[in-house]
Parts: sequence; C-alpha cells; structure tokens
Amino acid sequence: TIKKVTEDIRDRFHFNTAIAAVMELVNLMYQLMDSPVKEKERDFWPVMREAVESMVLLISPIVPHIAEELWSALGHGQSILSESWPQWREDALLANEILVVVQVNGKLRSRIMISSDAEREEMEQAALGDPRIQEFIKDKAVRKIVVVPGKLINIVA
Repeated sequence: TIKKVTEDIRDRFHFNTAIAAVMELVNLMYQLMDSPVKEKERDFWPVMREAVESMVLLISPIVPHIAEELWSALGHGQSILSESWPQWREDALLANEILVVVQVNGKLRSRIMISSDAEREEMEQAALGDPRIQEFIKDKAVRKIVVVPGKLINIVA
C-alpha cells in the first residue's frame, strides 16, 4: 500500500487511486479484526497501530486537516507535517500467509489464513477443515469447489 500510494501521488498525481489503495488497507484491517489471528498473534495490536499510523500519513497530502486531527487522536504531540513519509521494504512485500475468503453457495461464511504459495488442493482442504465451514456443509454433499488463488474459495453444496 505504501509503495502504491507513493507512486500514485509522487509520480502520477492519481489521488483517486491512492485513496482506493488506502481503502484496500482499511478493508484488510477489518478482515483481520474479524479473523482469529488477533487472538493468536502477540504482536497483533502493535502492528495494527503501525498500519493506522501509516494510513494517516498516506492520506495527509490529500486531506491534511483530517489527517492532522487523526494524528493528534493517536496521541502524537507533534504535527503530522513534521513526520517523514512512510517507507516500504521490498522484502516485506512478499507475504508468507494471506487471508482468503471462504464462501458456501456464494455467501461469505469464513476467512482463513493460508500459505501464499498454497496449491489448490491445500486451499480446498484448509477451507473444508474450517469448523465454521463444516457447520454449513454438514449433511450436504459438496458438488464443486471454485478456487480463485489468493482471493477466495467457494464451496457449492
């Protein structure tokens, strides 16, 4: 997100796509809040705070007054204008695990974390092994499983 927003603003002046990239980050943060990851990971809340701070910095050139208020609400004494622009790390851009949406008959039923290089069969097994999914497919025959790699799994029962 940081790389995309930086390039959109600095190189192309595409503010609309910069805001869209920030909204994708917001949506991912909502998904993470709903996932069981926050109970498992000790570093969840510090990472979420860093994501929020980065998000506020990223919107500051577009909506400076709102960004300044949000920065203050996050407990920062100095103006957001005195902060440096967030930097991205190329090595951090490759995710080890990704959040995948799992649907049953086209309806969102769960989200699971899987390896970013998981094969189709591994994705299917992870989805079928999820307790929430098992509740929706019990007593039903699975007719088809549609997999969109890195995005979603739809189980047709």
